[in-house]
Amino acid sequence: MRRLTMRNYKLWIGAAFMLVASNVRAQQDPNFTHFAYNRLLFNPAYAGASGNFCLNAINHQQWIGYEDQTSSIKTKRGTPINEDFVNNIAPQTTGIGFSAPITLNIKGEKINIGGLYGAFMQDNIAYEENTYMRGGFSGAYTLPDGSDIRLGLEFTSLSKALDGSKLRYHDPNDPFIPDARVADTRVTFGAGAYYQNPNIMDGAWAGVSLTHLVPQTFQYGSSGNIKVTTARHLYVMGGYKQENFLGNGALTLEPAFMLKSAMGENGGFIKPELDLQGMVTWNSLYSGGLNLRGYGAGLDALSLMLGYYVPLPSGAMAERSNLRVGYSYDITLSNVYRTSYGTHEIQVNYCFNFELPDRPPKIYRHPRYMIRDPKSD
Repeated sequence: MRRLTMRNYKLWIGAAFMLVASNVRAQQDPNFTHFAYNRLLFNPAYAGASGNFCLNAINHQQWIGYEDQTSSIKTKRGTPINEDFVNNIAPQTTGIGFSAPITLNIKGEKINIGGLYGAFMQDNIAYEENTYMRGGFSGAYTLPDGSDIRLGLEFTSLSKALDGSKLRYHDPNDPFIPDARVADTRVTFGAGAYYQNPNIMDGAWAGVSLTHLVPQTFQYGSSGNIKVTTARHLYVMGGYKQENFLGNGALTLEPAFMLKSAMGENGGFIKPELDLQGMVTWNSLYSGGLNLRGYGAGLDALSLMLGYYVPLPSGAMAERSNLRVGYSYDITLSNVYRTSYGTHEIQVNYCFNFELPDRPPKIYRHPRYMIRDPKSD
């Protein structure tokens, strides 16, 4: 998603751009290949939708080999203060989230009425750091046919930081360029809707969400001359599950898609990006598939995806648990392939459920009842 802009991460160009533009709106949210297995990171309405307690973790290493070349062109005028350059300045994202359902016992039937969730994400792009602390909730309404409509709201504390000591500046005395680490924190909001229907195929789902509903402006440095403004982001995603795929009871097909785009100030879309994904699982154990990503009018990457559902020890807890480990490798199809070895991503999902034991029945005694059942003693 953020990758739509295909920004050039060579910092000497980036520094010059910062001098010209005092207000930037092209900042983008992180992107993940395993979006179908991490819906919570895109849509708060998904919280509690599985009916289980779920822990998700993911690590995305994009464009491996995209190196900082600042040291090879430094001059007498404009040498960075800190020459401790990193080898890879491409985006690196780590995220972890936890969600829990909210259920009520109505007339002996447990009904899912929503969910709660919390998440943490660290997104590094060259010498810029973005830290997301997110929390939210969802409310659910079950229709007579068993389908589920959910609405969600999230609150995000977003911190942006820039290590100015790594920038190559033309004028050492230019007050517009920070020469140390600068940071700013703002609170943003997001909202989403989610629908799931177990009667379509063997389970279908769809969702739409928006992040950064109220754009926030971050200021770098005490002078406030460098400003970065968040843009709204739209996510539309969906998929379904088909068991007995190709007439084989051991195979399960799970296709999914995600359309995403940043939105301009006037509400227009900025080069929408589309992911088309198909996964096939064998014996609820091994899975494999492809993800094709296009952005604008071109192709961005073809991803090879693998998954493994880890068998858990036998027991009542294991019967209500699910542990999945996934890996993907993106083959870069854009011009970035000239300097990149591709993208790696690994993710882990663990979902479980437990039920509190029923309370033992209470026996009440009263003096007026002199004859008592000896079995109740």
